[in-house]
Amino acid sequence: MSKQKSQVTTFALPVAGTESSSEGGNLIKKYLYHWPLFVLCAVIVLVAAYFYVKITSPIYPIVSTLEFKAPTASSASLTVNQSSTEQELDPINKPIIVENELEVMQSKKLIYQVVNELQLWASYTQKKGLKTIDLYKRSPVVFSFIKQTENVDPSGVQLKVNLIDENSFSVKDTNKVEQKYTFNTPIKSTFGTWQLRKTTEIGNYTGTSIDITVKDPDIVSDIYQKGIKVELENKDAPFVNLSTSDTNPQRGKDILNSLMNLYLQYAIEDKNKLSQKTLKFIDFRLDSLKNDLDSVERKIQEYKSSHGVTDIIAQAQSSRDINQANVKALNDINLQLGVVKVLEDYLASAQNVNKLPPAVTAFNDNSLNDIYDKLTDLVLKRKELLGTTPETNPIFESLDDQITTLRDAFSDKVKVIKTSLLAQKTELTSFKGNVDQFLKQVPDIDRQYGELSRYQESKVAIYKFLLEKHEQVALKYASSVSDAEIVDDAHAGQVKWPIPVLVFAFALILGLGIAAALLFIREIMNDLITSRKQIEESTETPILGELSYQETESQIVVSEGRSKFMIGEQFRVLRTNLYHLHGNSEGSRVTLFTSSVSGEGKSFVSSNLAVTLSYASKKTIILEMDLRKPKVSVNFGLSSEHPGISNYLNDETSDLKKLIQKTRFENLDVLGSGSILPNPSELLEKDRLDNLINALRELYDEIIIDSPPIHLVTDALVIARVADASLYVIRQSYTHKYELQFINEINESNRFPKFTIVLNGIRRDASGYGGYGYGYGYGYGGNNYYNSYSDKQKTTFADLMKSILDRF
Repeated sequence: MSKQKSQVTTFALPVAGTESSSEGGNLIKKYLYHWPLFVLCAVIVLVAAYFYVKITSPIYPIVSTLEFKAPTASSASLTVNQSSTEQELDPINKPIIVENELEVMQSKKLIYQVVNELQLWASYTQKKGLKTIDLYKRSPVVFSFIKQTENVDPSGVQLKVNLIDENSFSVKDTNKVEQKYTFNTPIKSTFGTWQLRKTTEIGNYTGTSIDITVKDPDIVSDIYQKGIKVELENKDAPFVNLSTSDTNPQRGKDILNSLMNLYLQYAIEDKNKLSQKTLKFIDFRLDSLKNDLDSVERKIQEYKSSHGVTDIIAQAQSSRDINQANVKALNDINLQLGVVKVLEDYLASAQNVNKLPPAVTAFNDNSLNDIYDKLTDLVLKRKELLGTTPETNPIFESLDDQITTLRDAFSDKVKVIKTSLLAQKTELTSFKGNVDQFLKQVPDIDRQYGELSRYQESKVAIYKFLLEKHEQVALKYASSVSDAEIVDDAHAGQVKWPIPVLVFAFALILGLGIAAALLFIREIMNDLITSRKQIEESTETPILGELSYQETESQIVVSEGRSKFMIGEQFRVLRTNLYHLHGNSEGSRVTLFTSSVSGEGKSFVSSNLAVTLSYASKKTIILEMDLRKPKVSVNFGLSSEHPGISNYLNDETSDLKKLIQKTRFENLDVLGSGSILPNPSELLEKDRLDNLINALRELYDEIIIDSPPIHLVTDALVIARVADASLYVIRQSYTHKYELQFINEINESNRFPKFTIVLNGIRRDASGYGGYGYGYGYGYGGNNYYNSYSDKQKTTFADLMKSILDRF
């Protein structure tokens, strides 16, 4: 480790089952550690939201209400009778089909008229900073076509108009050439000839520029048609709500008001058009009928004068009247004979003995009615007794006899009536034949006269009917009004969008979400080890200790007594755990340190652990066996050129006293790497390594071996034969995850004695690190626990900024 900055964390002991926080808590801590990123993203999005609110023109909801005063009906409720001839001749009073009227209101035809009436195909805007101001009804100029030669481009024509003074302006043509014109001057362009007229607002805009966008009215109509909604407020109430939205409330109100007025005008014109067609048809028919009547009247007059028709007509009419009376009488007799047939069927069936007889109201015969009433009373009495008295009671014998007697009398009376009716029918039939014979003897001329009279009467009836309808339709046409009425003129509501509170709330959520997403993506793409949990899930190799990330100028960070930094106590914890790993054995103990690759802090950990052991009055020596890239001597400020291990193994010397270097720490010596030779692996294979370790066991309590990274060279595997325990150093956010599989292979091979892991360089707040704690309820570092007596480190502004940047 290179530089130092104290981190506020708790140390960890490998005591299973005592997690310091839940997984959810670690996740929160992980994200809170990166609070500058959340703040930055939130600020950026909030600033963007601020400009969005400032730049975006507010959208206002516009609503209005229309009421149908005439009778209304749905298309599904109309019947065949409602389309009769009389209703066709009276179109003004026909019921309104609501669905049809709603479609008319939002039809392209009406909205196209609105667009042209309000000239919505030309929009006027002005840039003020980042905001675009809509100049509807406040524009200093008005664009108008003199002659349009072709359709305007669907995207519209953009005109940049510079208002020079109150009489002239300049505009850039399609070739970006700016030309000067005076107002009301025809200007030719690719889409037609047009002009600009100034308005009363011209004085307020002199010396400025405005943007004019001219679009095809048809395209503009489609846009507004999609934005206008026409809905029936209630199926049972004739109120229609019209609504739209617009960034300019006045324009939105004008659109709805214009649409309603155009609809009312359309409704009146449509009604008048139907009335005109009806009147024209009636007038045509009246003229035709008048000619027909004049013709038939002349024929009748000529007929009477030429044939002298007088009494024969009255006689013939009298005969016809008599014949009609006879026909009516025959119909009545046939009806009565039908009733007689029903009575005969009733009397002929034995099953009807105790049933009520059919009604005899068709006959005007008192005696028959008397018998009918008595018979009905007896039958009803019998039914009533049956409800309370058994039918075997003798009283029923007397009743049944009376009923039988009355039925016989009733039957006789029916026979008499039938005989009388048949006689009358014969007589009337005979009389009718005589009348028919008489009518056949009336001259054909009389029949022709009758035909002419009937034809005249039919024409007169039709003429009167049409004349009456003509007067009705003409009167209503003269006073024709719309069947609808504006209840509420268009009015604007509160701003629909943007609502600042919602925009900022959404922006804040979005900013925090972006930051969380960035961290999540970075974590997914990160193939480095970031937590103890990842190690425990991937390997069964025990973790002996955890060391916090340090930024110090010195590579030796532990001190005697109360530590200046929290890591000092963590090394003491590691020392204690190392004793347990060796089984608290007496005598000299050899501990090997290795790692995957260079830079994981192997030399840093071994050097500081050696110092920690020396503080415990353990005579300690650290062997710099990374013969290819030694670092231990430099860590202790010793000469790297001093003879050492390579010289001993190469048989250059056997005097250890000359090779061992003293450090500034009592009880701690260093045996450096010595000269860098080309064949360190072969040297380590020699028995002199075993001899060296044995010799050192006689002199020291603790022997620390700083070996090369195992994933780069095989030196550590060779040295492992002389070690009692092996510590594999992993560095958080530096060591790759795939190294854990390599660690598993090493552990399963048993080539390293008492193989354990030391997790180095922990930033506990970063990545939501969660290890194992003491469980005492407090940590170290937050209250200067390690620095309570003299040399507090001052936090500079640069340190503060670096700390913040590190959290991104």
